[in-house]
Amino acid sequence: MIETWSNQVIKNRVFILIFTVLLVIASIFSVSKNPIGVNNSNEMWFLEGDPTLLAHDKMRDLFGSTESLVVGIEARPKDKDLFTLETIKMIEEIHAMLEEHAVVEKVDSLARYQRTYNRDGIVATDYIFEDIEILEDNLDQLDAARIAMQDENLALDTLVSKDFRHTRIIARTEYVVNGLDHKLKVVTDLRNFINEMGYLERGYDIKFGGQPVLNERFTVISNSDAAWLNPTVAAIMMIVLGLVFRSLTGILAPWIVIITAVTIMTGLQAYLGYNITPVNQALIPITMLLGMACTVHVMSEFYSLRTLSKLTASDASKELIKNLFKPIFFTQFTTSIGFAALYVTKLSPVREFSLLATILPMIIFILSMTALPAALSFLSRLSSATKKAYDNDWLTSVTSSLPNFSYKNRFSILAVGLLFISVSFFSATYIKVDTNIFKFFKSDLKISEDLRYFDKEFKGSSNIDMMLDSESEEGIKEPGFLVKLDALEAFLEKQDKSGKIVGYLDQLKQIRKAFSDNKQEFYKIPDSKSMTSQLLLLFENSGPDDDLSDIKDFDEQFTRITLPTINMDASEYNQFLDDMMQTINKDFPDLNVTPTGPMVMFQAQNEYTDKGISQSFMLSLTFISVVLFIIFWSIKHGAIAVFPAVVPIVFAGGCFAMLGKDLNLGSLIVGAMTMGIAIDDCIHVVSRYKLARSQGSSVEHSIKRAMTESGRAIITTSLALVVGFSTFLFARLVPMIDIGWLTTVIFTLALLGCLLFIPALLFIFEKEEKLT
Repeated sequence: MIETWSNQVIKNRVFILIFTVLLVIASIFSVSKNPIGVNNSNEMWFLEGDPTLLAHDKMRDLFGSTESLVVGIEARPKDKDLFTLETIKMIEEIHAMLEEHAVVEKVDSLARYQRTYNRDGIVATDYIFEDIEILEDNLDQLDAARIAMQDENLALDTLVSKDFRHTRIIARTEYVVNGLDHKLKVVTDLRNFINEMGYLERGYDIKFGGQPVLNERFTVISNSDAAWLNPTVAAIMMIVLGLVFRSLTGILAPWIVIITAVTIMTGLQAYLGYNITPVNQALIPITMLLGMACTVHVMSEFYSLRTLSKLTASDASKELIKNLFKPIFFTQFTTSIGFAALYVTKLSPVREFSLLATILPMIIFILSMTALPAALSFLSRLSSATKKAYDNDWLTSVTSSLPNFSYKNRFSILAVGLLFISVSFFSATYIKVDTNIFKFFKSDLKISEDLRYFDKEFKGSSNIDMMLDSESEEGIKEPGFLVKLDALEAFLEKQDKSGKIVGYLDQLKQIRKAFSDNKQEFYKIPDSKSMTSQLLLLFENSGPDDDLSDIKDFDEQFTRITLPTINMDASEYNQFLDDMMQTINKDFPDLNVTPTGPMVMFQAQNEYTDKGISQSFMLSLTFISVVLFIIFWSIKHGAIAVFPAVVPIVFAGGCFAMLGKDLNLGSLIVGAMTMGIAIDDCIHVVSRYKLARSQGSSVEHSIKRAMTESGRAIITTSLALVVGFSTFLFARLVPMIDIGWLTTVIFTLALLGCLLFIPALLFIFEKEEKLT
């Protein structure tokens, strides 16, 4: 069957190449007809009907968006505090710019803060600055505002620090389902405005926080890094290929296959209607990895047959198909299994990625066993440099010396291997998953510095939004409900990791204080339902800009608490949220509290990812092991092939955990990707060994043949991938850096496993009987 395939490929090589070109054109047409969108929304991370998503949707329906852009401003060293003409004018200008922006629903700032107080016997709600437009002509407003703010419980430690040196502008942004562009636009417009106004040149250190900023920074930084990382990886790989093959064809052929595979995959993605997500963005580097690993074996085999066996281009192309069809098919098939196992996760983007990534290796297999050998069959001339490289170069010396080294040190290698296995599975127990977006940025980036600032001065720029249900219309006016709400807020504010709450109850207290001639002892909850109604009516008639619709619903059945929290690891945040909700459900069951908001949704995603990583890894390991046993029809040979591929992954993940680093969604993808490629190399080595043994060769000669025929390609592939992807270590996003570390460690250890551990095991456990 394989021989027939090889003959037909060469016989119909022109047709195959034309068909491949037409397939590429069709893929491009598919993309043009069905443009691929971009999706980085919250909804995509949840299944339809997910309780976390439903709670978030209900919160938005009742109270509006839960996402806010936060601007932090610190008084300049030369200023006494924030109450200077230049600073207040700057805050007002930023406030006005944000308020006029199309995607901003509401803005709160010190410049336009409204206080509710008793003015000449009536409850009034006035701006803290009586007339900010003429502030320059009436500087006494600054002193008056400073004095007035000292008694504003609703603003202290929320809008402004008690020492008046730190403040923040909070802009609630519109929530667009499946939307990201609006977040990028408002943050970009704000940054451009600040630069145009020259605030930084005047000595102001402006901080940025909130969900829109995190999305904007992640998008901008990842795109910026990718713009130089991907070309750099490609250039490094091309240099490695040039040094090994010493041929322009050897450099370009793998990339032609990779580009063709990417085009076909993109066309399929467009046809299926899958958007670009942070997950499937990894398909291009994965194609680079898989395509390089596969085509290097093809090119190495072709050049070896041309130079050492003296075959013509046509015959060499036929022979390489015969020799590599099974190994490449099984290597790509096992890689597909690794990606298919990711489908067990509940995350929709991961499932879409799993489907595309499962098909991808088989596309590469088909191209490598059809179009590539068909094209190579026309390559009648070989350069003298290529011939010399395969005759006697450093790779030839290395691969020829490896069997002797493995034999002499086989028991030492076995001992080291067993130690690695023990350490790997021990350290794996420490592995934690953290998809906290706060930890995606390097600590020395300004965004990380800004997030630490908000943690220190305002107990964070992210919140847990809690929806409370009184179960009846006007139920949130009942004294019993208010008493329990007061106790709940007191409990929440005592938590070490949470900040000050300003909500419906606090507004009622402030209105009652204003009604009672600004006496502090009356800053407390109303005594009756009728008093609550009267206070709300007084507030409504006092001239406020705010109608309180973001903290109570129209029917006054629901209210909202916004609890600021500092940045935490996902596991720490999960424990914090679980402990807090256990206490709330136990002590305040009548309040019917439902937590939601961006951070709660992130936490739900983390739980899905955590389960997905362990489930998919164990599932892929099980399936791949079974496939290997079937391929080699031997438990022994299957085990010998699987351990050098799996142990490096577990070891790398365990070492990360021991060093205090957590795995993230990128780690899940890297695990599936590297397992497939590492097993590819192991399959090539063991397949060549078994082929030689079946032809009557001794154990020693078979190992030498496996090293000579497969070792060169394995070393070339590993060298290109390790050196190429090590450039990811210079990225600015932690997931990208982790990919660099993981691929470097895993591929290096997998290479040593293929070249040393497998031969050592074969020398120890194999007998000289001929294998069938």
